[in-house]
Amino acid sequence: MLVSSVNNYENVLKFFPQLDIVFDYINKNVNVKTADGKYNITKDIYAIVQTCKPKPKKEQVLEKHKKYIDLQYVVSGKEKIGWKFFDKKFKVLKRYSAKNDISFYSNKPDTYINLKKGEFAIFFPEDTHAPLCCLKTVKKCIVKIPVEYLSN
Repeated sequence: MLVSSVNNYENVLKFFPQLDIVFDYINKNVNVKTADGKYNITKDIYAIVQTCKPKPKKEQVLEKHKKYIDLQYVVSGKEKIGWKFFDKKFKVLKRYSAKNDISFYSNKPDTYINLKKGEFAIFFPEDTHAPLCCLKTVKKCIVKIPVEYLSN
């Protein structure tokens, strides 16, 4: 997992230069006026802009992806995301769906990440995360990046 601000994206690019296209897209196209929806950045990378209400406590469960890395960027408001490093002792709540690239777990987060406008978190396949543990509506942009894209 990586947490930072778009004001620091150039330092992130030192380690992940492939993300240049993602930050370029965010900086030029994503703001409070951006309509909710799905946007293709490349053939394989896409963004989902959403205005989201907090999830009820019982729905704040850890999720995990295999095919995609999540970059979750806060456009407006504040986001609170639970996090726990995945291990084989996790209790499956809902088995992996290849179609949706997601599985859910009943384990509790070890920690919470608080993000405000302009900040983002990158969740790799070993990072389970529970989004929308916030108290108020948040507008966010989730960029889905194929795992292979960063491993080249």
